[in-house]
This record gives sequence, structure tokens and C-alpha cells, in this order.
Amino acid sequence: MIALLKIALIFAGIVVLLSRKWNLGLVLLLACVVVGLLFAYPLQHVALDVLLAAKEPLTLRLALIVVLIMILSELLRQTAGLKGTVASLQALIPNGRIVIAALPALVGLLPMVGGAVFSAPMVDEVGDRLKASGGHKTFVNYWFRHIWEPIFPLYPSALLAAELLHRTSLQLAAATWPLTAAAATGGLLFGLLKLPRRGDDDPSATTSRTQNLRTLAKSVWPIVLVVTLPLVLRINERVDLILSLVFTITLMMAIKRVPLGNLGIILRRHIPWNTVIVIFSALIFRQVLEQSGAVGAVSDGLTELNLPVGLVAFAIPFTASLLTGLMTAGYSLGFPVVLPLIVASGEVVPPAWVVWLMAGGFMGVMCSPMHLCLALTRVYFKTDWTSIYRFIVPSAALVVATAVGILLLS
Repeated sequence: MIALLKIALIFAGIVVLLSRKWNLGLVLLLACVVVGLLFAYPLQHVALDVLLAAKEPLTLRLALIVVLIMILSELLRQTAGLKGTVASLQALIPNGRIVIAALPALVGLLPMVGGAVFSAPMVDEVGDRLKASGGHKTFVNYWFRHIWEPIFPLYPSALLAAELLHRTSLQLAAATWPLTAAAATGGLLFGLLKLPRRGDDDPSATTSRTQNLRTLAKSVWPIVLVVTLPLVLRINERVDLILSLVFTITLMMAIKRVPLGNLGIILRRHIPWNTVIVIFSALIFRQVLEQSGAVGAVSDGLTELNLPVGLVAFAIPFTASLLTGLMTAGYSLGFPVVLPLIVASGEVVPPAWVVWLMAGGFMGVMCSPMHLCLALTRVYFKTDWTSIYRFIVPSAALVVATAVGILLLS
């Protein structure tokens, strides 16, 4: 019980600091020191764990992947690739419901910082033609932007979850695809079906279908290539995605004639290095939690309370994500604590439990008012929280119900 109080105190401190706009990476490093103090783990051992985890190939590989993904995202933004995608999509698809959902979903294929704001003007334009309310547009823009997070390997949170659960990105996606399917279904049932198929003033197509298909292909090929290449290469699962990203970035710069010097500008001005720091800090925090004995002590304390394991396994990642608004926080804080309750050290987590754990972190962040994308989208559309949550709550409930069903049937 004492261990639970200690870890609760640490989590509370993390939430307080994050609410004061501290960087999650720095907060997790401070939390490592507090873990050492509260669990009688010598600080020199904490320092050694920091060094060991920071230079581990796993940590360095994840950090490199995140940087490459951000470079690709910025290149797509600079070369107007996404704008071409949007324009061609609107011309090709007459059904306004599909278009208004596809716009944020396409933008969501790349984890751009502030991506929800990028797609908001497009959703606003289509939503006005469909007579959608501010709350309706906010939900569609926010919800469909994030449906890929449980499965898509370009998201740092998905990469982190795969490593924490000892799975490859492909294995993780093979287990968690029902969460994305349920999220898309929830958005359809509780969001899209309430909209008309067409607006009264939909623009008529000014270019041929062939031209629009060509524009769409030119716009999305980098995303398609970077996702499919690892499936074809099969050189080594640890480097396939890195090779795919490097090849795609190089090819894109050559085709688009992007000067090599632009890479330096992107690295200096457009890479959110805070995200990279979070990757390092999350894996360091996991190392300290495990080596200090905190994970074992907390797991024992939870077991003594006789709470259902399923409830605990869902609630901890959910709460961490809900309170911080960060998917990486739900996974990095929650998974190391609850995994010992499910499997012994070194054992493989069953797919159903992977889905359940991921659902907790995923739904926590999707329901969080602290989630930056939700806050920015709400401000953009000038809507109140009630108007948004009347769409989010039933959609989230469907995702959770899907995860419950998978767990019970396993």
C-alpha cells in the first residue's frame, strides 16, 4: 500500500508540472530522481540507468525514426503535397460526408505538430456547405485526425508502445487494428450520419477525373512509399523503417528539387525536438522504474487490493493519458506499472491484452480536454465543450466496448 501511495504522489507531481506547461521529457527525468528517493534507490544508480538507457540502440533508433518522420512531414508541407491531396480529393468524391472525414484522416497520416489546425480550415469549408455546427466540425476534425494512432508506425506513440510491449510495429498493428476500425465506425455512426451527403453549394469539378487522380497520386506517393517499403524490404525489422524513411526523403528531395541546404533549416527550425526528448525520457523512466523495484512494489500493492486486473490494466494508462493529454504519457507511465500484473518478466503479452492496454491510453487521450489538438480545434471553431463531448463520448464508448469484447473472447 505504501508503494501505491508513493507512485500516486509521483504521478500527481507529473500532472501538476505538465499542467504548468513543463516539457514531458524533463518531467520524466525529474520523476526518475524522485523514484530513486522514494524507493531507496541510490541516485548514482539512477544516473547510471539514465546513461545506459540513453545510449541503448533501441532508444537511439526510436529517436532517429522520429526525426526522420518530422523531416518528411515538413517536406510534404513545404512542397504543398497535402494541399494537392485535399484539392484532388474534393474533386473526386461527391459525398460530402466522406470528404469531411477524409481530410483530417489524410492529414493524420503524418504526425505533424498542430496537424488538427492544418486540417481545420478544410473541414470548416466543407462543413459550412453541409450546414454542420461548430461542435460537429470540431469532432470530425479532431476524431478522424487520430484514428490511425493505435496502428500507424509513423506515430511516435505507436513506436513507443510497440517497444514497451515487445512487439514490432507490424505485430502491434495486427493486434490493434480493431481499435482503429471501431474509432472510424464511431465517427461514422455518431458524427457523419448526422450530416447530409451533399451541400447546396458544392463546387462543380473544373478538372477531369484523370487529372485529379494524377494529382492525388503525386501528392500521397511519399506516404504510401514509406509505409509499404518496410513490408517489401524485410532486411531487418529494426532498420527497415529507417531505410524506408531515408530513401523516401532522398527521392522526394530529388523529384521536388529541394536544395540539400533545406535539410539544415528543417532540422534547426521545424523539428519539435521536445518530442525526441520525450522518447529518451520515457525509456529512461521505464528503466529506473524497473531497476529501482518500484514496478514490482506497485504491482504487489495492486494485487493486495484484489482489484480486477483488467480494470487496473485499463485505468492506469487511461488516467495517465486523460490527465496529461499525451499518448506517450499513457504508455510510458502506465505500461511498466501494469505489465507485471499480466505477464511474468520476459513473457509475451497476449494480443487481447495488447488491445486492452492500448485502448486505455488511446481513449484517455481522446477524451482529454488537455489534448492540444482538441483544445486548438475547439478554439478554431469557437465551440463549447458540451457540443464536442456529445459526439466524443459515444464514439469512445464504442471503442472501449470493442476492446472489452476482444478481451472477454480471448
